Amino acid sequence: MNEENIMGYKNKELLTNWADNIDKVAELTKHSTTRTAKKTQLSELLNTVSTGKIVGAKERKELNGKKVILTSNSKANPVPAFLECLGSPEEQLPAFLKQFYPEMLQRVDYKRACSIATSNILQMPSGRGSGASKAVKNLFVPANKFDPWRDDKKLMADVYQAVNLLAANQVTGHQLSKEPGRGIYITKDLMMDMLEHPEKATKAKIANALVLMRVAGSIHLAQPDELSDSGKKLMEFNNGSKLVKSHHVYILGDFNTSNWDLVSDNFTLNLNTPISKEMLIQLFGEKVASDYFPDLSGGVGKREINFFMGIKAQKGYTNEPIMTAKAAADTISSLASVKDRTARQWVDEVCTVKPVEMEKLSKASAGRYGYELKGYKDTKPAEKLLVPTTKEALRMCREKLADKNDKLKKELKVRMHR
Repeated sequence: MNEENIMGYKNKELLTNWADNIDKVAELTKHSTTRTAKKTQLSELLNTVSTGKIVGAKERKELNGKKVILTSNSKANPVPAFLECLGSPEEQLPAFLKQFYPEMLQRVDYKRACSIATSNILQMPSGRGSGASKAVKNLFVPANKFDPWRDDKKLMADVYQAVNLLAANQVTGHQLSKEPGRGIYITKDLMMDMLEHPEKATKAKIANALVLMRVAGSIHLAQPDELSDSGKKLMEFNNGSKLVKSHHVYILGDFNTSNWDLVSDNFTLNLNTPISKEMLIQLFGEKVASDYFPDLSGGVGKREINFFMGIKAQKGYTNEPIMTAKAAADTISSLASVKDRTARQWVDEVCTVKPVEMEKLSKASAGRYGYELKGYKDTKPAEKLLVPTTKEALRMCREKLADKNDKLKKELKVRMHR
């Protein structure tokens, strides 16, 4: 969890050692049980009680009715802020809640859920990710401040931590999966409440990050044979007069046994762009794609991807742009008979397919990186171009920049070594 906030919570030490300071902490957590008795989640509890007073910071209600915790240098969601002070969910949370909020009954597998969440969060890479695999670094660890994927990697780490905090967040209720502690209920609103930096996220980015985690198998959509009877009840809901399938119950895996290579080898990290269902069918086959990703549909297909692979073979190994993004969208539009807006979205999806090795840049940015723009004299600076990102193309860009700009050369170096 985030180091920089620790200075801001005055009661951190007191909460970490709460068992030796029961009277003081009891004073801080004093509350009316009528207000808390029906709460089933840690986030609901902390939104009701004086969390700011408990952690030793200010609190305020946002316009959406959600509480935030404020220190001199940060604004945090109550759950990550509280757990930062308390310490490991596994060792502290069930006992703390039992001591000070006994009216919140804990589900049978709650301790196990806290234990799995803690173990996963501890397995995540810290700092520069020493000892982590290249794939894990490609997805979670910014190489340095010049890393063009820095923001997405930080958000990936935040979303992964948030998924695990969801397991510790659901205090009361039923065990959802047959295997204790592994069944979690995910919605994007709940995810927003668990993030350390919700201001850096959008619901679309959270959804795209979750799909990458599902590809790695670090979470997967629960299958009927993995669920308890209570879990099965959450697989469908009444919408008016008909039963509709609901895709919210997931099984939480382990960070270290997830297949992050599968993600890193096949996709370029870009949380603004969804992964196409077609790509998942290519990776996993029809059956797995329909069983485990029934909530996804559409997107760029094999034919379009093959077309761009063909162009890469002809034009992808020099530092000249491949074509304008508009020309790429027009090509897709005629290949697949889709509307212009869809075609533009598919160009972005093509660029997330790692083996295609292309990126969309404005003409001005492409020039700055050292791409040759001779054929694009009449193109406006803001117009987007598709440029090759093969090692050969990037090497030629670096040579062209030779003595010019250190920052850009460092960024190109990160791009070459991902």
